[in-house]
Amino acid sequence: MNIVILRGGAPRRRRNDTRNPETGTRDRGVMAISDGSGSGHWALVNMSPAVAHQLDSDARLDQHPGLPDGGLRTVLLTDAQVDHVGGLLSLRDGAPIELYATPAVFEELTTALPVLPVLQHYCGVHWHVVPVAGDRQQASFRVEGLPGLEFTAVATRAPAPPHMARGEHGVVGDSIALAIRDTATGQRVFCAPGLAQPGSEAFEWMQGADCLLMDCPDAEAAPDWLAAMRALPARHKVLLGPADEALPLADEGIALAYDGMEISL
Repeated sequence: MNIVILRGGAPRRRRNDTRNPETGTRDRGVMAISDGSGSGHWALVNMSPAVAHQLDSDARLDQHPGLPDGGLRTVLLTDAQVDHVGGLLSLRDGAPIELYATPAVFEELTTALPVLPVLQHYCGVHWHVVPVAGDRQQASFRVEGLPGLEFTAVATRAPAPPHMARGEHGVVGDSIALAIRDTATGQRVFCAPGLAQPGSEAFEWMQGADCLLMDCPDAEAAPDWLAAMRALPARHKVLLGPADEALPLADEGIALAYDGMEISL
């Protein structure tokens, strides 16, 4: 299995933003994944506003057949955060988008943030249900074009999107992590963009992973989080967001993601 990080690392600050110096675009936690078969088929995990331009202009991606290609139409969503779904509109020209999302995310993108009704007037969307909802905390599924990979969606807790109606409570499926197994090699990836704090089910999957792709912890949770990461056996531990410079990441065998980073398993 091959993974290419498309948006990772520190957020890009807006110039001359004097109203709030901490404001910045957070379009990270976006990557592409293939089963390593050489078929040229890739799936995007999330789709930020900047990724469409990156796929079209980043020469480093030319070494991955099928990635810098207008025919890339498969997208898996881990939540309905604007930073993870805002780039869907850039795919409006071409064949229908093959969208893998939970019922909660699909509803969010149909009502509160109506991206999908807009796309129906352009390319159209084929919704593939990731059935994490209600009492079902996890579900396995397959992605068309990636027959060598098995996917499991695991419900997680993450901050609610700002566009969610005030007073609304989160539901199962608002946010998921992806556990991915390569059926040929047995290698496992646990990918959790936006995860606030691992629950018991997520942590169980993390313990069996060969590669962890996680968001950075906040300063308060960092010591306990580093201790937990240190104990995990994964040989690849990658953070998808900006890290506190004081954190001893290198000493803990943890890498910070960057645009174009490649991971092969």
